[in-house]
Amino acid sequence: MALVGLVVIVFLLSFKGVGADLVELKHDTGRPTGVFNLGTPYGHLISFSPPTTPWFIERIRVYGFQYGQTEKVEFVVEIWASNRSVLYSRLYPYSSFKTLETWIVIFVPNVMVKESFFVAVYTGSNVERGIFIASDNSTVNEHSDIVAGKRTLTDWNEIKWKPPAPRRERVNWMIRVVGSTEFIPVATTTTGTTRSQPSSSSLFGLETTQLLQIAGGGAAAVGAPLMGWMFKTRKRRFASGFLMKIDSTYNEFSMNRVECRKRLAQMKDEALQLLKKGKIDEPHFTIIDNKLTQYMKDLA
Repeated sequence: MALVGLVVIVFLLSFKGVGADLVELKHDTGRPTGVFNLGTPYGHLISFSPPTTPWFIERIRVYGFQYGQTEKVEFVVEIWASNRSVLYSRLYPYSSFKTLETWIVIFVPNVMVKESFFVAVYTGSNVERGIFIASDNSTVNEHSDIVAGKRTLTDWNEIKWKPPAPRRERVNWMIRVVGSTEFIPVATTTTGTTRSQPSSSSLFGLETTQLLQIAGGGAAAVGAPLMGWMFKTRKRRFASGFLMKIDSTYNEFSMNRVECRKRLAQMKDEALQLLKKGKIDEPHFTIIDNKLTQYMKDLA
């Protein structure tokens, strides 16, 4: 355990942030005029064009808030290429959002784009708990949509809105993308809401001397929290990897509907076995199963 603690600390202490000119892409004015919570299988989709290519996406900013009992619940963030192949897919905890409307930051590991791209956010909201994402109606919507899996809704009335469906032409999701022409080394957290760029003198509020004491002889004191964090992160990454595998399978075999449905059905069984073996948690299984179910409906 002392060795693990030392390796982690040495890595973090050796990390150095690299300066780069960041550019924020947006289609809103920063003044929310409405909020929307979309349930499974629907997601918020927004398109962007990079200012130059290649371009590295370093973070995503979303204006919204969480509500209800959201402990252990997660949402999905994806980045798609222009042909809607998935470049990035990861689970993030609901706790990334506050209970009051505000901008939150979701860091991503420098996803490179060479053309226009999409950001998709699936919150899986319901009456009891969920995430509201804000919109801006000050300009005509040319970039925001609602998707079910990969399918774009042509009629927003498909969702049983209460009150009636909003006018699509006046809904611009308050989702922004920040990036650079340079690759930026980042140390992301499990929540995706903060960025760790420690100096050589402090880390997580501890001075270097304290860290060395922990590494030298006191690693056992932080061992349990560290291992708990690593275990939780491993499950989340495992589930995120499985989501990427689902997208890859769909993209490769969707032209052969029979074969694609067969492979997705096998993945449903595989996901159930992962849950039984403790490789993923119940919320992860629900997200995975919902995505598989939606893709199979699209192939019907």
